[in-house]
Amino acid sequence: MIIFFIGKGTDFMVGFLKRCIGLIITLLGVTALSFLMANISIVDPAEAYARNVFLHPTEEQIVQIRTEMGLDRPLYQQYIQWLGSSLRGDLGVSLQTKNTVASDIGQKLPITMQLVGMSLLWVVVFTIPVALITALRKNSWFDHVVRIATILGASLPNFWLGFLVLLLFAVTFPIVKVVDYGNLMSLILPSLVLAVPVASISIRLFRATLLSNLNKDYVAYAKARGLSNGRIVWVHVTRNSLPPLIMLFGQYMGHMIAGSAIVESIFSLKGVGMYLIDAIMARDLPTINGCVLVIALIFVFGRVLADIVNWRLNPRMMDKGEGAL
Repeated sequence: MIIFFIGKGTDFMVGFLKRCIGLIITLLGVTALSFLMANISIVDPAEAYARNVFLHPTEEQIVQIRTEMGLDRPLYQQYIQWLGSSLRGDLGVSLQTKNTVASDIGQKLPITMQLVGMSLLWVVVFTIPVALITALRKNSWFDHVVRIATILGASLPNFWLGFLVLLLFAVTFPIVKVVDYGNLMSLILPSLVLAVPVASISIRLFRATLLSNLNKDYVAYAKARGLSNGRIVWVHVTRNSLPPLIMLFGQYMGHMIAGSAIVESIFSLKGVGMYLIDAIMARDLPTINGCVLVIALIFVFGRVLADIVNWRLNPRMMDKGEGAL
């Protein structure tokens, strides 16, 4: 990525490197905090694992498992060792499946990525046209209806909306099957449920940004030059209003993967979200830490990708070495 933008100026390179360093620090902080919280729980992971192996484990067996898992060492040593192994691609072995965590995530991540990808597609399809109409027809009946709908959409919990959608379209009106993973139809309902809160927030944000840009001086200047309203809105106003929306998409990429567990459980999708929930219930520390690392990496990738797209859309941001909002 750096090579791609090497000719765009030193200021951009400095700003880009600063953002990358900040995201790396964020990644280390997230993994360290997750590692700490997973290890300070009142539930002893060695005892939880021993109860899965032995029906009634003795204290000696629990101590032996704790030693084998390395849980008897100081926490900072455990984290440093885990971080070093993770940098080599070794996320450990799952205590539940007995497979490597990396291979399990490799099998389950595509399911979650398909779900999140279709959800983001729904967000784009609904956000841009609806926000444009509400901004251009401010305070109209359509604007008021959308305002109420987006407030409800952002407030509804995913689990309630998921059960409601499943009840309507799989039971009352059996358009889809309750358990039918493996085709495109099986992802439509869960992706819509996952997309509703993000689309609601995105519509409000994009509408506010559009209204702000419609009142800028460059719009009055463009009208004075004789440009059509359609060209002003689609070419200038929309282009200048996209950076906050793109940054929101980049942030929600990781957020939707982490929050997909509820939707996956409702629609019986065996993705990373369900894998992480099962690991938390079983106190499977290697799996918990591995999943959090992957989700954090995707979040960081989404932020960097959003920055690059914003810099490409607005060269002035790139020349000044500024990040997106």
